[in-house]
Amino acid sequence: MKKIKNDTSKDNKKGFIKKYVKLRTLIILVVLLVFNSYAWFVFATRVSGGLSAHVTSWNVTFKVGDDEAVTNIEIDVSTIYPGMQTYTKEIKVQNAGESVADLTYKYQSLTVLGERYTVGENCTEEELNDRINNNYPFKITVTVDKTQLENTNGEGLFIISVEWPYESGDDEADTYWGEKAYEFNQNYPDESSLHLSLFLIAEQKK
Repeated sequence: MKKIKNDTSKDNKKGFIKKYVKLRTLIILVVLLVFNSYAWFVFATRVSGGLSAHVTSWNVTFKVGDDEAVTNIEIDVSTIYPGMQTYTKEIKVQNAGESVADLTYKYQSLTVLGERYTVGENCTEEELNDRINNNYPFKITVTVDKTQLENTNGEGLFIISVEWPYESGDDEADTYWGEKAYEFNQNYPDESSLHLSLFLIAEQKK
């Protein structure tokens, strides 16, 4: 009787182990199935998203002559005086990208006969614009032949000029600034009478 009891106990133990192994195997299979399904879902989502994605190319260049230029433009005029030859600088803009580009510019600083005005330091952008447009007998102008560049092969042109006609229409201003310009050139022959810094901007049209 004792021997039979031991055999039954062993059989029960073996049956319990088999059930435990089967249950554990089943749990592992379920877990693996869940992870594999999630991994496939993530992979499929990323692939489909990647296939439908499109990034618009942006390729705008600024050139002075045949040389590529930066968008921070520095203008130096050695001497200024009534009747001076008009100073002109041209910057070509080319748009080889897929989006239309809006062209604008901002004045950053102006130095006239040693007096420097810089946006954010000793004047605002509006004050600098007003000074450039209204305070001198000579004229500083920036023109853009196109405010928008077509995509793929659009071309535009920034033209920067400094002009002082022999008679600006204001004799008093011509005399005052003419004398100051002469004195400055005599005292500082190696320095520019006028220095202008501006920033050219090409933005994707929204």
